[in-house]
Amino acid sequence: MTMPIPLISQDNAASVLAAAYRKNSGSVSAMHAPCLVLVLPPTWNNRYQTLLYERAGLHQCATIGIGNTGVLKNISWPGPIVLHAHWFSSYFNNSRDEVEANSLLDDLCEDIALFRQRTGAKLLWTAHNVFPHDNRFPSVFMRLRQWIFEEFDAVHVMHEDHVSILEHAFSRSSPPSFVVPHMIYSGSYPDGVSKDVARNYYGIPLNDFVYGYFGSIQSYKNLDYFLTSFSSLCKKTDGFISVLIGGIPSDPDAVVSLKNKWGANPNVRLLMRNIPDHEIQYIHRASDAMVLPYGETLNSGAAFMAAGFDMPFIMPFCSASKSLLDLGAVCYDQSSEGALVSAMSDVLGGYKGKVVSGYKDQLRSFSVSEQFFGNLLSLFSNDA
Repeated sequence: MTMPIPLISQDNAASVLAAAYRKNSGSVSAMHAPCLVLVLPPTWNNRYQTLLYERAGLHQCATIGIGNTGVLKNISWPGPIVLHAHWFSSYFNNSRDEVEANSLLDDLCEDIALFRQRTGAKLLWTAHNVFPHDNRFPSVFMRLRQWIFEEFDAVHVMHEDHVSILEHAFSRSSPPSFVVPHMIYSGSYPDGVSKDVARNYYGIPLNDFVYGYFGSIQSYKNLDYFLTSFSSLCKKTDGFISVLIGGIPSDPDAVVSLKNKWGANPNVRLLMRNIPDHEIQYIHRASDAMVLPYGETLNSGAAFMAAGFDMPFIMPFCSASKSLLDLGAVCYDQSSEGALVSAMSDVLGGYKGKVVSGYKDQLRSFSVSEQFFGNLLSLFSNDA
């Protein structure tokens, strides 16, 4: 996959910034320079950022990606600047222990503080989750989150309940916040294959009821729990049912465990590899319902993906599912034994959840992007 957002480095900073300014200054009044949105970090593996920044040009905003905060010293811009942070965990990937991670965090905080002091940049964080999913260095990530709440100008959340969850977790009051929901992915991925074609592609019988999963393969995704529930359901039904799981093998231990335990099951297909854009439709169209059994999380891109394909999807009732009930989420109590089996059985019997009429239209990418830039540009309203 190609990266949708230009990446700036020490070597190309001047040329990339100059090109971005020329591109975005033509339609701007001579009294106002375009706004620079620095994306930390840009992502390769999903289209959330691409769709969120879809309307940037219409709001005279230039989006540029930075892979680390060290490059900030090479950035100057004659207009307003927003440093928009998303995920920080990759910044610490090479840290051997919390001592190294803490040292990196010191550098990160200093880089951002000096950049803000020099340029007057506004700092915005999108809260994709309370903590990173792997949370390798709990004390470091807690310190980072608390620093964000103490120093950033604003926080973007995707549901109104998320602010109180974050405040409780970080023991800090939130900076000013705004709510812009996650978008559905309708139209952003190919969607032209029939169920028959998709089933034939994976060798799945046309008469099976297929429970699908799409997303990274990691231990917190509870895929073994999903497959154990599937096995229990098989013993209770006379119908033919299968499972199709596809996604990047991000957690080697989880991958090995799933292969050893379930790889020989003829009714389980494990596609633990990168799924190219054109194949995402095959996984969804080959499935009758998606199962997303992971634990507590603020947001679920996979759920919005399923909703974009107009598919039933099953997930535990948690912070993320509150924003998905109106899209037809079939929720279960993850603390109740057998609850996932019951939810899967309900969907097998024809239950699809309740989709609120017109709600998907509110979550189209162009609408979400418009909401986002309206809120982002308001960060400068008090400086005028």
